[in-house]
Amino acid sequence: MNVPVTCAGQKVNPGDIITADEDGVVVVPRDKAAEILKKAQELDFQERSTYPFIEQVKSLKQAVAKFGRL
Repeated sequence: MNVPVTCAGQKVNPGDIITADEDGVVVVPRDKAAEILKKAQELDFQERSTYPFIEQVKSLKQAVAKFGRL
Protein backbone atom coordinates (compact mmCIF):
# COMPACT_ATOMS: atom_id res chain seq x y z
CA MET A 1 0.00 0.00 0.00
CA ASN A 2 1.25 3.49 -0.94
CA VAL A 3 4.18 2.24 -2.99
CA PRO A 4 4.77 2.49 -6.76
CA VAL A 5 3.54 -0.49 -8.79
CA THR A 6 3.70 -1.44 -12.45
CA CYS A 7 0.54 -2.56 -14.26
CA ALA A 8 0.79 -3.73 -17.87
CA GLY A 9 4.12 -1.95 -18.19
CA GLN A 10 2.79 1.35 -16.82
CA LYS A 11 4.22 2.72 -13.59
CA VAL A 12 1.55 3.87 -11.14
CA ASN A 13 2.56 5.97 -8.15
CA PRO A 14 0.58 6.61 -4.97
CA GLY A 15 -1.81 9.51 -5.62
CA ASP A 16 -1.99 9.00 -9.38
CA ILE A 17 -5.45 9.15 -10.90
CA ILE A 18 -6.68 6.05 -12.71
CA THR A 19 -9.74 6.08 -14.93
CA ALA A 20 -11.17 3.53 -17.34
CA ASP A 21 -13.96 2.93 -19.79
CA GLU A 22 -14.75 0.41 -22.52
CA ASP A 23 -11.86 1.75 -24.62
CA GLY A 24 -9.12 1.34 -22.04
CA VAL A 25 -7.39 2.56 -18.90
CA VAL A 26 -5.52 5.82 -18.33
CA VAL A 27 -3.07 6.69 -15.56
CA VAL A 28 -2.78 10.41 -14.89
CA PRO A 29 0.30 11.32 -12.85
CA ARG A 30 -0.76 13.43 -9.89
CA ASP A 31 1.74 16.19 -10.70
CA LYS A 32 0.28 16.52 -14.23
CA ALA A 33 -3.41 16.28 -13.28
CA ALA A 34 -4.22 20.02 -13.50
CA GLU A 35 -2.48 20.35 -16.88
CA ILE A 36 -4.23 17.26 -18.28
CA LEU A 37 -7.63 18.38 -16.94
CA LYS A 38 -7.24 21.76 -18.66
CA LYS A 39 -6.34 20.11 -21.98
CA ALA A 40 -9.24 17.64 -21.69
CA GLN A 41 -11.67 20.50 -21.03
CA GLU A 42 -10.35 22.38 -24.06
CA LEU A 43 -10.81 19.31 -26.27
CA ASP A 44 -14.32 18.72 -24.89
CA PHE A 45 -15.27 22.34 -25.63
CA GLN A 46 -13.82 22.06 -29.15
CA GLU A 47 -15.77 18.87 -29.84
CA ARG A 48 -19.03 20.30 -28.52
CA SER A 49 -18.51 23.40 -30.65
CA THR A 50 -18.64 21.25 -33.78
CA TYR A 51 -22.15 19.89 -33.09
CA PRO A 52 -24.11 22.93 -34.36
CA PHE A 53 -21.93 23.07 -37.48
CA ILE A 54 -22.49 19.37 -38.20
CA GLU A 55 -26.25 19.76 -37.70
CA GLN A 56 -26.28 22.73 -40.04
CA VAL A 57 -24.22 21.31 -42.92
CA LYS A 58 -25.08 17.62 -42.37
CA SER A 59 -21.51 16.61 -43.24
CA LEU A 60 -18.83 15.05 -41.05
CA LYS A 61 -16.36 15.52 -43.90
CA GLN A 62 -16.90 19.30 -43.88
CA ALA A 63 -16.65 19.38 -40.08
CA VAL A 64 -13.30 17.58 -40.14
CA ALA A 65 -12.08 19.95 -42.86
CA LYS A 66 -13.13 22.98 -40.80
CA PHE A 67 -12.11 21.85 -37.28
CA GLY A 68 -9.34 19.38 -38.06
CA ARG A 69 -10.96 16.67 -35.93
CA LEU A 70 -14.20 15.69 -34.28
